[in-house]
Amino acid sequence: MSDFVIREWRLRPYPGDQAPLHVHHRGDEGFIVLDGRIEVQDGATRHRLERGQLHVVRAGSAHTFATVGDEGARVLCVMTPEIDRLVQRLHEPDVADLAAVWAEHHSALV
Repeated sequence: MSDFVIREWRLRPYPGDQAPLHVHHRGDEGFIVLDGRIEVQDGATRHRLERGQLHVVRAGSAHTFATVGDEGARVLCVMTPEIDRLVQRLHEPDVADLAAVWAEHHSALV
């Protein structure tokens, strides 16, 4: 069994997707809604998740996620350590070459 990281994300309402459409080439990523609602785009399909629901995006599938309406959401994100490092790195203030950061973590913008 692979190692995984679980992070609690508190997502504020945001008009549109919370992240650009992207793909992780070597790791799966799961979203579990604790409160609120989110939409997860997985390939060409958007899945609306309510409290208690889970969606897993498999490695190689282009995806993003969004809050629904004017409410935020509390989500558990289950991911590989590599995806977790990518998310942390993308939120650091000194990132100059985003494409290089994505590539370094076996991921890419779509």
